[in-house]
Amino acid sequence: MYWLGLFLFLSCSTPQPLNRVPQKYLGMVQVALQMAGNNAQELQKFLSGCEDAHMEGAAFLLSYMPKPDLEKLTAHFLAENVRWAYQAKKLVKWGAKLPDSIFLNYVLPYANIHEQRDPWRKVFFEKFYDLVKDIPRPGAAAVKLNRSIWQMLHVKYSTKRLKADQSPFETIQSGLASCTGLSILLVDACRSVGIPARLTGVPMWYDDSGNHSWVEVWDNGWHFVESASDDTLDKAWFQERAARANHSAWQYGIYALSFKKTGHPYHNIFNPNADYFWSIDVTDRYARKVKSEELVNLRVKVVDEISGERVKAKVQLWDGNRMVAEGVSRGEQNDVNDVLTFKTMLDHNYILNVIHGNYSVKKAIKTNAKREELVIIKIRVE
Repeated sequence: MYWLGLFLFLSCSTPQPLNRVPQKYLGMVQVALQMAGNNAQELQKFLSGCEDAHMEGAAFLLSYMPKPDLEKLTAHFLAENVRWAYQAKKLVKWGAKLPDSIFLNYVLPYANIHEQRDPWRKVFFEKFYDLVKDIPRPGAAAVKLNRSIWQMLHVKYSTKRLKADQSPFETIQSGLASCTGLSILLVDACRSVGIPARLTGVPMWYDDSGNHSWVEVWDNGWHFVESASDDTLDKAWFQERAARANHSAWQYGIYALSFKKTGHPYHNIFNPNADYFWSIDVTDRYARKVKSEELVNLRVKVVDEISGERVKAKVQLWDGNRMVAEGVSRGEQNDVNDVLTFKTMLDHNYILNVIHGNYSVKKAIKTNAKREELVIIKIRVE
């Protein structure tokens, strides 16, 4: 009886908002309003108050909105999101050149996966627009944001974050986030100033060493960026690992999130029951043939022998009496899979020399037949 009443309500008593919905979305919007249940009137209110120039965006959101959002999001939340998204598109230098399909699917959406729905759009625009207003391209603007916002927000990477899939406001409140939490925040910061962006990642690296999330931004094509890094576009510590992504099992592939339905569900490793997200398989864009030359990736992790936490320290690689490479080990602020890596010869003897302040330790190693080898060196941190 409820559904019959709702059908009559939609088809007879409130024609005006639906009359302004573009025809290609009309059927999907009607279904969305039915799925909204008791929240249908709130969504009708959102449509009624929407400007004609923004109606396609409003219709797009309702057409592809996850059912839990249809059932609870308010007219005010949605209206503010749409209004400020179009405002950003109007003001940034690249906004007029954005294809409608890119703007609708990768700027307009208010969320990435199932994170808490925060009203970040207006807050982030007012905080970050000045950083990018004079930049002519979205890719360069994304790099600028990524190099600036973390210090502004007092946020850093940490395995001690409350949960992996934090919302932007949860991350800002705690000051700590995983790679996924950082990436969600960066996607939203980009979208707030008209930069098309999407959450991207691998459910499991090829060697079963863990998962990772990063961000893709659109600038006449998609480019990747590691959240909370100084890297330029298409340069990141995980490139070689991503090159080994494959289709042997779904978890070894790389997927980009899409608000619009794609026919390919997103395998949500944080909430497997949330089956209302969609993805695009981008594995082939990252994967490449790995050279068969006899080299070993020697990965070096330095940890405090008391706390077990990762430590930033100078690491030298010696081959006999000759230092052949040096670098800095990663600290707790780096992703757990981001490990200092040296290219070494197979079945070869080396000395690792770790220097931290006035303390140093040496470790003799012999590389083996594995393509990757991890060495953990414990030091005393004073």
